[in-house]
Amino acid sequence: MRSDAEPPLQPGQAGTRAFKEDTGVVPTYRIAAQKVDIGTAAEAKALVSNPADAEGKVPAVAYVKYTHVRGATVKEYPRVGDYAEVYADGRRGAKVTGAAGRPKGCADSDEIKNWRSGQSYLLCNTFLIPARARSVEVMWTEIGGEPFVWTF
Repeated sequence: MRSDAEPPLQPGQAGTRAFKEDTGVVPTYRIAAQKVDIGTAAEAKALVSNPADAEGKVPAVAYVKYTHVRGATVKEYPRVGDYAEVYADGRRGAKVTGAAGRPKGCADSDEIKNWRSGQSYLLCNTFLIPARARSVEVMWTEIGGEPFVWTF
């Protein structure tokens, strides 16, 4: 759950934070959740191997733009995008993994090489959330850090 210390950001507003990548480099990123696309129950069932896992759920895709603003080049496999999550009515959605959960137009972080200062990528994460959710938020935080939260 998130803290209520900071007011939520609006879609497209950015927060800036240094982030230690798995390779040991610590670039600074500007992070901005752009939008959340909410899908249908049929789409949710197509994303999971057991359709019962999607009962009463819809996919919510968080589109988050990451801009490397300073620091060392990230040679490969940036993990900064792995820390974005979708919350519905205050509860974390169930993350969908694999290519089925990556929408068209979104970069695959496993294919990013030599990410330098000034370059941006749109990284997306798909979560299953309750079909009747009233509020949706995107939260990005590294373990133990203060979150950035966007309301949609």
